[in-house]
Amino acid sequence: MGHIFRSLLTFCDLYGGGTSTMRTALSSAQWALFFLTGGLVAPIVVAAAFHLSDAETAQLIQRTLMIIGISTLLQSLFGHRLPILEGPAGAWWGVFILLAGGLTAGESSALLLRQMEAGLLLVGLFMIALSAFNVIRYVKKLFTPVVTGTYLLLLVFQFSSPIVKGILGVGYRGSVIDPAVAALSLAVLTVTLLLGRSRISWLRHYAVLIGIALGCVLFQAFGLTRWPEAPANGLFERPALFAWGAPAWDTGIALTSLVIALPLLINLIAAITIMEKAIGAKPAGHYAKAGFVMGITQLLSGLFAAVGTVSNSHSAGFVASTGMTRRLPVCIGCLILIAAGLLPVVAALLSTIPVPVALAVIFGSFSHLLSAGLKELGAVLNDEKKLSVVALSLFAGVGSLFIPAASLAALPDVLKPLLSNGLIVGVLAAILIEQGWRLADRYAERQKRKQTERLMAQWAGIGCTSEGCSIPQAKENDHVANG
Repeated sequence: MGHIFRSLLTFCDLYGGGTSTMRTALSSAQWALFFLTGGLVAPIVVAAAFHLSDAETAQLIQRTLMIIGISTLLQSLFGHRLPILEGPAGAWWGVFILLAGGLTAGESSALLLRQMEAGLLLVGLFMIALSAFNVIRYVKKLFTPVVTGTYLLLLVFQFSSPIVKGILGVGYRGSVIDPAVAALSLAVLTVTLLLGRSRISWLRHYAVLIGIALGCVLFQAFGLTRWPEAPANGLFERPALFAWGAPAWDTGIALTSLVIALPLLINLIAAITIMEKAIGAKPAGHYAKAGFVMGITQLLSGLFAAVGTVSNSHSAGFVASTGMTRRLPVCIGCLILIAAGLLPVVAALLSTIPVPVALAVIFGSFSHLLSAGLKELGAVLNDEKKLSVVALSLFAGVGSLFIPAASLAALPDVLKPLLSNGLIVGVLAAILIEQGWRLADRYAERQKRKQTERLMAQWAGIGCTSEGCSIPQAKENDHVANG
């Protein structure tokens, strides 16, 4: 077993060795905490939407952490092979919340959860099929600088509200701004940003880890830390298969789940593209492999009753702010998350990290994403048509962010996952408008080329005039001479 473990770690270290054990340990801990910040919110929100008990919520958190660890590890080893967090997909937990909010009196939330298990399994099989036919390669061609830049800006806009609210303490101890929480969170944010710009390399690389440690100490000192109850299931707990019950079929939810495959593909391709640019890696073209692995992770999410995962683009901001690109710490961080999913004590300990602290330390990562988005769009500033695509897409996407979920109640369930997600609305608008303009330009160019060919034919001597076409004079004289 020890030999297998050492072989796994050696395989993970894509970028070579030569680093100290302490540096690897700190980097691994920082990655694990970054994974944690991306995985705690979704299960808590979903559990609240379905009114799960405290014990059920804790178990959902454990299963989610385990799925995040397994998904990220599989992608790092066999999929896109990049340091990208595979966190709960916003499209998935958005659907969970929408469907939970649409339950009427007499409808069972337990049955809905079983139907969502079936939806996850269906999407997993669908993603594997798409990867087998290499459909992702064709979708990748749609991600031009205009689409990628629009995606990055909308991603930051979408997360800016919950991040800022969380830093200010909204929803932590109440529904209003909490001055004490806000002051401590802003202090952590400031320290993290300053360390991220430090000339001392180790401070710059471990700014997030230091920020989380500082935040935990400050929140504990001021009595703002929430301590969970001691786990009742002992040291080790094996995650149950189909924890919500056996999967149940519902045609409407099945169709809704298949629609989610589109935003999952968009997020996957965008995350790979952005990370490759962030670390300066040459595009490896592992899209089919990444899609296949994502299909496997959707199946695992359905089997273990968790929220489906997807590659998170803000990982590029984290890498840009910390400079950590090696895969070995990523793999060890994944193993820590998997352990947290199997050991209730570890999960309980990690869950004590205050949410405002976690949001404060990733604030800088999203600022890096915003910078990357602006750089992407900088290449099209002199192209009026491309700027129009960006403007129209941002207008549609940002506007969709403010549409209340209740206003979508009259629409078919199939459309709700798309129209409730401003990021997807904006990206789809950018793709459709840009590709539509390209088709129109090609048609106009083709018509112009045909007109040019007709004019050249006339000048070549075919003798076509407004009154008709006649035989060229030279050929007519030859005909007379031969006669």
